[in-house]
Amino acid sequence: MSVIKSSLTNLKGHKLRVFITLIWIIIGITSSILVSSIGNGLKKEVIDSVNSLNPNKTRIYFEPNDSNMVNMESFLNPFKLEDIDELSFIDGVERISSSQDDFSIGSMYYGDAYFNKKTTYVEIKEFKAEDKLLPVYGRSFSYDDTNRKVIIITLQNAIDLFGKAENAIGKGISINNHIYEVIGIVNESSIKSDKEANMYYDDINYITSYMPSKAFNNLMNEFSYPQEIYSLDLVVSKGYDINEVSENVINKLYELHPDINGSYNIEDPTEATKELESLISTINKFVTLITAISMFVGGVGVMNIMYVSVMERQREIGIRRAIGAKPLDILIQFLVEAIFITVLGGIIGILIGFIVVNYASSYLPFKAIPNINSLLFASMTTVVTGTVFGIVPAIKASKLDPIKAIYK
Repeated sequence: MSVIKSSLTNLKGHKLRVFITLIWIIIGITSSILVSSIGNGLKKEVIDSVNSLNPNKTRIYFEPNDSNMVNMESFLNPFKLEDIDELSFIDGVERISSSQDDFSIGSMYYGDAYFNKKTTYVEIKEFKAEDKLLPVYGRSFSYDDTNRKVIIITLQNAIDLFGKAENAIGKGISINNHIYEVIGIVNESSIKSDKEANMYYDDINYITSYMPSKAFNNLMNEFSYPQEIYSLDLVVSKGYDINEVSENVINKLYELHPDINGSYNIEDPTEATKELESLISTINKFVTLITAISMFVGGVGVMNIMYVSVMERQREIGIRRAIGAKPLDILIQFLVEAIFITVLGGIIGILIGFIVVNYASSYLPFKAIPNINSLLFASMTTVVTGTVFGIVPAIKASKLDPIKAIYK
């Protein structure tokens, strides 16, 4: 206990030098915890997204041969609209359609809707499970609507076509020469957006009309230009092997496009996860390097303080040795001082790191997740730094000749 009290008393006499040394240690520990927590949160977000995907759904894309680009027609048209009709008859194919997010083409339908010589401009999205719709009139979609041509339109669309919004329920409106029954009406205040919508549209009132997946895909397939189909989304029926059905679809595509200059491939969503994990691992290694540099600089500061302390306290060391203190006692005292500085910096760095992580999470589209590994790494780093950089000046202090030290 006397060693600790003596160490604290000495450190209080060098507050500025101790403070500068602490800053480097705190920066290293805080940055390590922050970046590793962001990496963990990003990794969890991607894994959750991959796990939430339909296990019976995959994507088929085309990869051209760079070595032979003579046939530009096959390069620009790897898929055609009539391919979808042919592929839909393959055993095990529940649904196949053009990917709706290729180059932002097909993710939404834009056009006019008609009723009794009146028209309105509509923007239509595919209804998904995470879309929480609360119609002000009518109802939301049900399982029975899966194969029906039904639509939920906006309040403004309903007023444009029917004057009174409630009059739209049960009526049929014409879109791209097809009749869709209006089953519900929504307005801005009745939509509870999903996580993605919250991320991008919190500050504006953004509303569209909605259709069930099948009706929307059929509408989009008619609306899309054949040359704009760059990949196909395939949903396999339950009980069928997704890889086997996908291979059958690819073989059929080769039959439909015998002169194609390239290859059809199945997209593996886990590949993106692996790539991200590799990226996060690289970032963590980089952060570890930064932390090591910061801790090295902090350690040099600790060593400098200890050396100065040894030089200033030679008389004290000599007197203690003269009255019976052993070299080990002197070594332990100076080593305790060095470890105390680094451990104090480590504790402050860990506390600030967790505060910064919580603060950063409010500005990220996902939650940063600190884990026990980053905490253990930070703790071990501080102790090792204090021990390694404090041992040299501590040894020097313990080896001072007491007679010479007293008369210096």
